[in-house]
Amino acid sequence: MKYGTHGEYDSDYVSAAERAFITVWCALGSWHNDLVLVGGLVPRYICGDLSDARELPRPVTLDTDLGIALGADMGQYGSVKMDLQAQGFTLKAESGGPRFVRAIGNLSVPVDFLVESRPATHGAVTVADVRADIMPGIDRALASARQLRITGTDLYGAVQKDLKIRVCEAGPFLALKLRAFARRQAPKDAFDILYTLRHYDDGTDAAVSAFGEEVRAGNPACADAVTCLNQHFQNEQSSAPLRAATFILGPATAT
Repeated sequence: MKYGTHGEYDSDYVSAAERAFITVWCALGSWHNDLVLVGGLVPRYICGDLSDARELPRPVTLDTDLGIALGADMGQYGSVKMDLQAQGFTLKAESGGPRFVRAIGNLSVPVDFLVESRPATHGAVTVADVRADIMPGIDRALASARQLRITGTDLYGAVQKDLKIRVCEAGPFLALKLRAFARRQAPKDAFDILYTLRHYDDGTDAAVSAFGEEVRAGNPACADAVTCLNQHFQNEQSSAPLRAATFILGPATAT
């Protein structure tokens, strides 16, 4: 679920999403080489120290999205489904298809899997005994993932120290987010793009160059991403900047 403004995101829910990612990542240690964090949590890890002063509000999300390699179930032992169920996640039927969800008090924190399965550009396939939605660009996210070591608290309240994670880099992330914006024009997607460009820890120029490298590398998300840039990012009155502003400041009021 995506809200229309930053202020609608409850801080407890946002914290739970990050703790859910840490819990799931710890649970899926056998699969780390075939997984990468994508989605709304990514800017929290590739945009430097969140305690630094920022001109934009902090990134927010309510779920965890993991890219998974199409061949992740080859030569592996165990079961992703069983490992998640052991951490209290259960499959819940929803309109977009079943997804893993864990209830935390009054909160419900979902985990979704995304996979690339060319030539398909939509639909879902089963990978390592879990349903994964088809998403062009996931293979590039996997191939260029940034490896980080973090310390964070899981859903049990345990502090996981020096946890090695794999996070989508700026180039593939921008390609995925631009493609997503082209399809649903969600204000949060526009904000995620803006936040990453303004606060990427290697700088704005590096983020732009990283996206250009995805275009040159033939990332299959980039055709839609470039079209999106041409259609929705031409000037300050275009769809994306206006939606990003609304997400940050709230709806404009008549004067």
